Amino acid sequence: MSLLLHLIALAGAAAPLQDPPPAPEAEKQAEADKPAEAPKEEPKPAPAAESPWLAVVGGDVYTVTGGVVRGGTVLCKDERIVAVGSQVRVPEGARVVDARGMRVYPGLVAVNSSGLVRGSGAGARDGFDPFSLNLDLALTGGLTTVQGGDTIVKLTRGTLDGHLVGTGPWVDLNVSPTTSSGRRELAARFAKAREHLRARRDWRIATELGKAEGEEPKPEGVDEEALALLEGRSTARFQADGQKDLLAICDFLEEFPLQSVIFGGREAWTVAGRLGRTGTRFVLTARDKFWADDTLNRASGWSIENARILWEHGVEFAILPEQAGVSTGGIIGRDLMTLPLEAAFAIRGGLSQDAALRAITLDAAKVLGIEDKLGSLEPGKDADLIVCDGDLFHYRTFVQWTVVNGRIAYDKQKAPYFAHIRPRPEASAEEVLEAIRKAAQEQAGEPSEPAVEPAADDPEKQADGR
Repeated sequence: MSLLLHLIALAGAAAPLQDPPPAPEAEKQAEADKPAEAPKEEPKPAPAAESPWLAVVGGDVYTVTGGVVRGGTVLCKDERIVAVGSQVRVPEGARVVDARGMRVYPGLVAVNSSGLVRGSGAGARDGFDPFSLNLDLALTGGLTTVQGGDTIVKLTRGTLDGHLVGTGPWVDLNVSPTTSSGRRELAARFAKAREHLRARRDWRIATELGKAEGEEPKPEGVDEEALALLEGRSTARFQADGQKDLLAICDFLEEFPLQSVIFGGREAWTVAGRLGRTGTRFVLTARDKFWADDTLNRASGWSIENARILWEHGVEFAILPEQAGVSTGGIIGRDLMTLPLEAAFAIRGGLSQDAALRAITLDAAKVLGIEDKLGSLEPGKDADLIVCDGDLFHYRTFVQWTVVNGRIAYDKQKAPYFAHIRPRPEASAEEVLEAIRKAAQEQAGEPSEPAVEPAADDPEKQADGR
């Protein structure tokens, strides 16, 4: 027994000392003095990825190539248009622009610009400021694509993705009648290039017939630019306003048929028939006022009907305002921010609205050689479009949304420039709740409107015996 007591005593000495249990009041006070634990933060859900689908619904769609779709839908996926029509199904979760009561047009194309393209060629992407004031103002006017120097770009606000469209659109040529030696030298260059193309063609035909001798002719000493122009790989650009200069260009194009564009064309209406037969295109300013010369025994000067007369003779053209940049000077219709008003002046001279719309969309894209991607609203083309609250050519019309490459680059309601002028009506809380109620009923398969029971004393009910 003494040994057992001794072992118990040793075990008690080895055990750590413990405080006596606290009194109930002390235990409550200790609990109260403990610092409060910070609430555990629940993990935030990952942001949902933006839908690749964008649907512009309910507006009158001016397709340019397929007429007008009343109350139609333009459905885009990523950077392309996939469907246009009045019975287009909108995928679940798509971003939706409600264009009811509005008009939808292709994005506007400017064949010349200043202050919007920085740098040359591929370097233009590095110099582009996707948050510049000029860019924002150009988008408010509906511009989505512009050319500057030798570069064509999209106005991709907030991103560089999809900014660069193309480079090197033209080769400049001068056939002015005042420089006869220059014209002879240019003609000689093109004649030599043409002879080389003929020799090469003859050699290839002989090869197919098994009668070729020697090697294929090489372009030694042949002007490469002339070859590219004659083969249709490049487009010639001329600058001409007067009738004499325009006729000199006609002489050259009749001898050497080329893809070409003429900037200017103030007196083009006086020789529109001959210009139409050359197949050349124009970049016009509808208000390029220059009064007739009374000393000449022929038609001269500027005419308000210039665009209409050219159109009637089969000449395609783009329209540009007097200033190729974006101006805040307040003179409406004189710069790129109000490009449609320059086209409206051509309408004042007799040009149809359809032709005027083409002149700032599809035909402008043709001048730049990118009509396969831009200029009309049809499946397969780039998702560049604008939504307007009225006729594009009316001076009171505002662009409400500008979409570039399937992204909303401008929303009038959210931008600081014109949001205060005739803001879009916003749905009231009651309208939002009503829309939610109807959606819930439709999802549950219930009728959205409750049936109305006729009153007991309804004479029609009594007459029908119901």
